[in-house]
Amino acid sequence: MQRRRRNHEEGWLLSYADLITNLLLFFVVLVTASNMSAAKMQKIAKAVSGEEMPESLSKIKEEIDQRIKEKQLEAVIATDLTDEGLELSFNSGIVFGSGRADIQPEMEDVLGSMLELLGPYSKRYHFAVEGHTDDQPVTKGSKFASNWELSTARAIEVRARLEKNGVTKDRIRVEGYADTLSLPEEQLVGLNEEERRARHRRVIVRVY
Repeated sequence: MQRRRRNHEEGWLLSYADLITNLLLFFVVLVTASNMSAAKMQKIAKAVSGEEMPESLSKIKEEIDQRIKEKQLEAVIATDLTDEGLELSFNSGIVFGSGRADIQPEMEDVLGSMLELLGPYSKRYHFAVEGHTDDQPVTKGSKFASNWELSTARAIEVRARLEKNGVTKDRIRVEGYADTLSLPEEQLVGLNEEERRARHRRVIVRVY
């Protein structure tokens, strides 16, 4: 009787097991990548290749920071690159009047000149416009029932300017947070109470 050739006949099992393992790892990578922000992906790509990706959030930040420096707008807008995306934080106390959601006329051109830099990237990224207030309640007689309405109304105004600069509405979402998201304490060191409140009054455009 012919002896069974175990190694030859069952060798395919090893190849099959390797294939299944590789497929599993492939799908794990896909799932991980689908849940990873663009900012994180770009950091990983730069670490691997040693080069910045074209139209990366870091490159956009450099372009915006240069415009801020040229126009001396450091008191009006600040940028920050986080794992959630590129954040452009507008000082509400300067862009808007106290307790109001209409952009001050003298700030229209300033705001437009910054937001126009984002237009060319509207097909590559999505945008969130976040409205924030300080912890002081709205004054009696205000058209806004609470800071929720005020923060959202300000975000909507900035959203409209984004659309004017070429970002389509399907790429934008609006979020109003009132005073529920405090800034990290390290960003408030050395500020008095009024300065801390002023820093919290902000509208953020997040590119992600």
